[in-house]
Amino acid sequence: RGTPSWWSPFFNERPITTILIAGDLSYADAEPQRWDRWLDLMEPLLSSTPMQSVPGNHEVECDNTTGDVFVPYENTFYNPNRIGPPDTQPVAEEQRLTLKRQSCRFPSIFLGHYNFGNAFYSFIHGLVHVIALNSYTDTGIGSPQYTWLEKLLETEVDREVTPWVLVMLHCPLHTSVSGHINGTNSVLMLENMEPLFVQYGINFVVSGHDHSYLRTHPMVGTERDPTGKGPIYLTLGAGGNREQHPAGFIHDEPEDWVAKRDNMEYGFGKLYVANATHARFRWVRDGTTQEGVNDDVWLQNQLYK
Repeated sequence: RGTPSWWSPFFNERPITTILIAGDLSYADAEPQRWDRWLDLMEPLLSSTPMQSVPGNHEVECDNTTGDVFVPYENTFYNPNRIGPPDTQPVAEEQRLTLKRQSCRFPSIFLGHYNFGNAFYSFIHGLVHVIALNSYTDTGIGSPQYTWLEKLLETEVDREVTPWVLVMLHCPLHTSVSGHINGTNSVLMLENMEPLFVQYGINFVVSGHDHSYLRTHPMVGTERDPTGKGPIYLTLGAGGNREQHPAGFIHDEPEDWVAKRDNMEYGFGKLYVANATHARFRWVRDGTTQEGVNDDVWLQNQLYK
C-alpha cells in the first residue's frame, strides 16, 4: 500500500492538487468485488487528493432486473455541483436487449440515457473551469446535456476568473489508432458539441477510451486550425489495463493534426497551469523517473493568440 515510489518526483516537485479520470475506472464489468479492490488500491492516493471522473463504457454496468444503467458508478461517487437526481434508463427496448446479451457489462457503443447525477457537471479549480461531459447519453441540440452545456458556457464561465477551460469526456473526438474508428458516440459528440467548444474557446478536451496517448494541434472540426485558436485534444487512455494497447495506428505516419502520439507505453498526463496565459503539459510513462517523460510542452492560452 502507499503511493508508488516512482510517482514521488512528480508529486514532490509541485504537489498534484486534483486528479481527473476520463472514464473506465475499475473495469469491474458487472463484478462488484472489482470496485472494492480498485478503491482499496486507490485509497492512499484519494485520501489526500480529490478525484473527479466521467463515465466510460466500462461503467455502463446495468441492473439485470430494472435495466437501469451506470448503477455502481452513480452509487459509488458523488461528483461536485450535481444538477439534480440521476435519470438513467436505456432509450429503447432494443438497447435493453443489447445490454442483456452483453451481461449488462461494457458496450463500447451505447446510445443510452444518463443525465444529471454524476453524468455531467462542472467545477472551478484554480484558474481552470473543468467541464465533465457524458459520452453515453444524448448530446444533440435540445438534449438536457447540450442545453446545460450551452447555458454554462454562455452565462457561467467567466474567463476573467478562469482563463482556462478544460472539457473531460470518455470517447475521443479524434483518434489516430485503430479500434474505435468513427465510433457512434464520438461522431455524434463531434457533430453536436464540437462547435460549442470552438465558439467558446475551450482550451483542452481530455478523453480516454483509446488505450494510447495522443496530443493534437489546435483543431476545428476534423482539421488542424491554422489560427491556432481551436481546442487541443488529449487522449490519456494508456494508464494500464488488461486489454492492453490498440492493435496499431490508422496510418503509419501521423496525421498532420497530430502533435504527439504513442501506442507502446503506459502513462499519465500532468497539467500545470502557471498563469492566465501559459500552461505546461507532460505525459509521463508509468514506472519511470523523470527521464520517463515522453512529452513535455509549454502551451499558450488560445485566448491570447
